[in-house]
Amino acid sequence: MNLENLTLYLRDHLAGSVAALQLLDHLITTYGARPEAEQIQTLKAEVETDQQQLKNLLDRLGQSEGTLKKAGAWMAEKALQAKVNSGDDELGLLEALEVLILGIEGKLRLWRSLECLDTGLELPSLQLTATSQIHRVETLRMEAAKRAFLVTRR
Repeated sequence: MNLENLTLYLRDHLAGSVAALQLLDHLITTYGARPEAEQIQTLKAEVETDQQQLKNLLDRLGQSEGTLKKAGAWMAEKALQAKVNSGDDELGLLEALEVLILGIEGKLRLWRSLECLDTGLELPSLQLTATSQIHRVETLRMEAAKRAFLVTRR
């Protein structure tokens, strides 16, 4: 096993989870009174669980989480927050949900990539959860698209 490559890969995904959680917190704050809020909070709890899986795996491998990539993820998420806040609420939500789907797709690929190793993770279950998250966020995204593109404001 190439521990160095695996560690870098896991840290990259951990950094992505940091950015996702920051974005989800922002969405909960921004859209907390809307019907989507409960689904976003559920997604956040699931992402926290997935993040803990990554941390536990790094720990079992005797590796640290790394802070530089997490700091970069935090900065990238702050830039995304500025974009989400800079214009139309519906368009901002649509774009944020698209970023989340991309991140979840990456996480699904992570779980699939780890199948070649004996990680001790329940990879089929993690893959199923990621697939479910993609479908749920896509439903929210399509509703946001309809509101962003079909509703005229005066």
